[in-house]
Amino acid sequence: MRYLLPALIAVVFLIEGTWFQVLAPTTDEFVWVPRFAFVLIVIISIYKGASTGLIYGGITGLFQDVVYSSLIGVYMFAYGLLAYMGGVSYESVKHRPMLVLLVIVLAVSGLELLIYGIYQGIGYTSVTFGDFAWQRWLPSVLLNGAFGILIMFPMRKIFNKLEREDRFKKASL
Repeated sequence: MRYLLPALIAVVFLIEGTWFQVLAPTTDEFVWVPRFAFVLIVIISIYKGASTGLIYGGITGLFQDVVYSSLIGVYMFAYGLLAYMGGVSYESVKHRPMLVLLVIVLAVSGLELLIYGIYQGIGYTSVTFGDFAWQRWLPSVLLNGAFGILIMFPMRKIFNKLEREDRFKKASL
C-alpha cells in the first residue's frame, strides 16, 4: 500500500496527457485543461496533510514542467503551493464532501490563475484575461470539478482503509 498513492498519481498523469487529448480534443472556443493529477494531489493533501501534498505537488509539478512546459519551476511551485494550501485545514474539511469539492475547485481555480499570472507577468503569454477566463479557466474548473466529484468518494474509502491499517500496525507493536 506504500506505493499506491504515487502509482495512482502516475497513472492519472499519463491519462491526462494521452487518453484525454484523444477523447476531448481542443475546440476553437474552449480549451479543456485536465489537471487530474493535481486534483488527486489536493485530495491526498486534504486527507494526509499539507506537507504530504507539498511533496507530491512539487514532484508532480516538476514532471509537468519537464514534459509539457518550456519553463522549469512554474508548475512545480504552483502545484506544491496550492496542494499545501489545500491541506492546511484538512481535519475540518475531510469529513464533509461538499467542502472537499470546494477546496478542489478553489485549488484548480487558483492553479489556473497563478499559472496565467506568472506567464502574463514575465511576458510569456499575450492572452487577455477575459479570453483566458472564458476559453480556458472556466472550462478547466468545470472539467476538473467533475473529475473531483468522480474520484472523491473512492479516494475517501482508500484513505479510510489506509488509516485502519495504520491503526492496526500501531496497535500490534
